[in-house]
Amino acid sequence: MLKYLNPNLIRIDSKSDTKEEIIVEISDMVGRICPEATSGEIYRALNDREKLSSTSLGKGIAIPHCTLAGVKDFYIGLIRVQGIDFNSLDGENAKLIFFSVGPKNQQKKHISTLTAISKIGLDKELLNSILTVKTSEEIYSLLKSDEDEEDYTVKKCQFVIHVQDEDVLNSILEILTSDSDGAISVIDADSPGAFLNKLPLFSSFWNDISERFNKIVVAIVDKRLMNETIRKINLVNPGNESNLCVTVTDLLYFNGSLEY
Repeated sequence: MLKYLNPNLIRIDSKSDTKEEIIVEISDMVGRICPEATSGEIYRALNDREKLSSTSLGKGIAIPHCTLAGVKDFYIGLIRVQGIDFNSLDGENAKLIFFSVGPKNQQKKHISTLTAISKIGLDKELLNSILTVKTSEEIYSLLKSDEDEEDYTVKKCQFVIHVQDEDVLNSILEILTSDSDGAISVIDADSPGAFLNKLPLFSSFWNDISERFNKIVVAIVDKRLMNETIRKINLVNPGNESNLCVTVTDLLYFNGSLEY
């Protein structure tokens, strides 16, 4: 993320106090320096994304973002505000509005950007510094310094999630694409009942089991994000209904990435 951070897209004195106003402000900022898209086009893309679901990360951070056909570069920035309601799950207003506008054909980099921003929320000292420094130049230096000191030996964990509900799957994929390290697979699967119903002893129990929705999601996640990712998944399935099974294991080795 910090690789693409633009010092001209950092603002600490925003007067915006609603989600609508901040999206307009972001659109105007990016529109002035992006030759391939107008402020209006950027606004519509950001607004359309926001209608899908909140881009709040919680902990006072939100990441409005979008991709646009024809745009060639990434435009990453940060606006500091007094507090804007982004419909966060933790109920906390967002004070740090990171944003990303990027090319439609570079989804992997776009997702990596969102992942990198989400990791900033784990560093309380860095967040406090961003909230208290006096100039945008200081914020830029803090974030670039954070990039320079990034630990590339951070431990990983593997999520294996069995899902039997399509809506739950979609929610989980949205969570994992912001938390994973570029490695997610969705695997078609059959439940045991699809095979047990062929056995005479059990055939009366699973007459139509072969029609059941069944997927397995495998994702690699930064171990520092493990508890937060589990919390988000539990919110998707608050009643612990029997359509979701989650396991998490430590990884001894991880290398590479996959295209989305």
